[in-house]
Formats: sequence, C-alpha cells, structure tokens
Amino acid sequence: MSKIALNNPFASFKHPNFRLYWIGMNVSLIGSWMQTIALPWLALSITNDPFKVSIVAVAQFLPPLFLTLFSGALIDKFDKKKMLLIAQIGLMLVAMIFSFMVFTNTQTYEKILIFSFMSGVFNSIDAPSRQSIVHDLIDDKKNLPNAIALNSMSFNVARILGPSLAGLVMALWGVGYCFLINSISFFAIIVSLFFIKFKPFEKSSQLKSDTILYSIKKGLFYVKDRKILLEVLLITLVVATFIPNYNVTVSAFVKFNLDGSEKSFGYLMSFLGVGSFFGAFFVALAGRMKLKTIKILPIITALAVAFMGFTTQFYIIASLLILSGFGFVVTAASINSTLQLNTDNEFRGRVMSIYTLFFQGSTPFGAVYAGYFTNEFGAKWGFFSCGMAVVILLLLLYTLEKYKTNKKKI
Repeated sequence: MSKIALNNPFASFKHPNFRLYWIGMNVSLIGSWMQTIALPWLALSITNDPFKVSIVAVAQFLPPLFLTLFSGALIDKFDKKKMLLIAQIGLMLVAMIFSFMVFTNTQTYEKILIFSFMSGVFNSIDAPSRQSIVHDLIDDKKNLPNAIALNSMSFNVARILGPSLAGLVMALWGVGYCFLINSISFFAIIVSLFFIKFKPFEKSSQLKSDTILYSIKKGLFYVKDRKILLEVLLITLVVATFIPNYNVTVSAFVKFNLDGSEKSFGYLMSFLGVGSFFGAFFVALAGRMKLKTIKILPIITALAVAFMGFTTQFYIIASLLILSGFGFVVTAASINSTLQLNTDNEFRGRVMSIYTLFFQGSTPFGAVYAGYFTNEFGAKWGFFSCGMAVVILLLLLYTLEKYKTNKKKI
C-alpha cells in the first residue's frame, strides 16, 4: 500500500461536481436495486416458472455483453455527460413503463422480456459512462482513489437498502410502486448532471475521423501495449468470474447445510454487505494501493471463499463472508483507480468499458461454474472450487508475467 497513513475518508467531497454527482447517483442506485428485486418477482407472479424468470435475467445481460465495447468507443467520441444522460433517461422511461403496465394490469411475459432487453441496452451505456465520468469530476487527481471508493461505498449501501425497501414497499403497496419509485429516483441524478459544470468537451481530429470499430480496435491495442492496464484487467476477469457467486453458493449452503430459512440467507448476505461497505470505507481512508497489494489481496480473498468449504458453522461462514466482501471491494476499487490514473483521457471510455465488460459480463459464466459444482457435489465444493480457481489462475498469470519480464531482460 502506498500510503497507510489514514486520509480524510470524504476528501473528494470538497469537489462540488463530485458531491452533486454522488448524492444524485446514491438516490438513483437505491431505486435501481428496488427494481432489481421487483422485476423477477413480477415475472414469477405471471409465469410461475423459475426458468422463464432466468430468461428475463438473460434478456438484461445480453445487451451489455455485446454492446459495452461499442459504448466505450461512443463515450470517447462524444460528450460523456450527454451519454450518461441518455442512459439515465432511457432507464427512467423503462421503469415508468413497467410501473404503468403493473398499475393498468397490462403486463405480459413478452412485454417484460422486451423492456428488460431495453434496460440492458441502456445499461450497456450507463455503466462505462459512470465509470469514466468520475475522473472528470475531480480536479485534484490525488483524490481520485477516494472518489472511486466513495462510489463503491454508495453502491454497497444501495445494495443493502434497495432490496430492504423493495421488500417493504411490495408488502405494503405492491410491486408496481417499486418501479414507480425507481423511475422517480432517476430525477436525482438527471437534475444533478444539469447542475454539474463540466469542462468543454474536446476530442482530437483523429478520434473524429475514426470509425467505431476502428476505435474499439485502437482501445484494445492501447490496453495490450500498457502492461499495468493489461495486468489489472486480467486480474479483474479472474476475480469477477469466480468470487461474486454468493447467490448460488450461499443460498445452497443455507438450504442444505443450515436451516433452509430465508432469514438465515438474508443474514449471511447482510454480513457480505457489511464487509463490502467497510472495504470501500477502508479504500477511502487508505488511498491508492500499490500493484503488489492489488495482486496479493484477491488471493487472500479467494482463500477466504475456499475455506468456507471446510465448515458448516454459521458464524465462521459469516466471518469469512465479511472478509471476502471486504477483500473483493478493496480489490475492485483499487483496480478501478489504477485504471483511471494510468489511462489517457482520450481512451478512458474504451478502457473503462473493457473493465465493465470483464467485471459484469464474466459473472454469469462464473455462476454456471459455481452452479455445476454446487449442484453435483454440494455447497462446500461450490465455495472451494470458486476460491481455488482464483488462486490457481492468478498464480499462473503472475508466473507467466514474471517469465515474460525475465525473457525480455535476456
């Protein structure tokens, strides 16, 4: 770690642009998490078919998988603020349509699929836009790791508050109000973006003439030619594939190794959220991490996940979930700030789109891997296989990097 001396955890709030953005995005994220809970419930209430519910998730996932790299190129070619506004307004309209369908009782499974797909399209623009715009909100770049940590903290707070509020709203007034509240919550970030003062958008003449496909190709070669960017992105790919599969592994552990109650599952996921929150807070305090720390931390995190396979004790699992949540968020936030600080502004959108693709797009493949081991051999093997996959793959990656470095010296 480059600096253990504790910093002001809210140092980036001295930047008015970031402060406005952070408040607006916090409100919007809570609404988005409410919809994340409400949508599968709505689909299940219509179909009574868990498989069809999973197809809804696929409809949301497919557009980002195929469009995120294109979005990154567009973000670099056009104004980031306008791109983020388009995404937020689009997501707001989708939420409004969902609420309208529920209140008028006109929802059908086919409509849910269509508008879930549209939500995925707008999310493919939204995620890399949010990642790349933070850099432009901070004048003093030494506060950038702090800003990224606070962003991560707000995401984890929303991940805890959003589902809790969704459950309460659904119990009191019905699922339609979750979509309505989400649509209203978008006004917070949309209004804040209008008040944020951005520097005039400028792009190079070369970037203007480049086609989208050529821009993507240049972005990929840009990453390939910069060792630190390639290293941390490959770490992201490995960690994001195998670590965040808790919905598969923890749910199976509760059902088959504990009492099978929703309350136990909720408690364990809350412990994960607590670890994630303190991980983000730690990064906000500690500041920028060295590359060596970024390499070691995911291995420690993965070992915590693997060790869950050796116990059935609730409190031991809870402790390991706190540790893994802490380590995962510290790793993700540190990688994010490393990418931001080592990327030229001209390529920021494309680099952060690759990060978003690796971070979000790999998780479903990891879920299939975790699901196979959990289904065939039990939750313990689900935990162990995920954790050890990270340890083995990262050690292979580090060995290969060391071999290439030594070969160049010869």
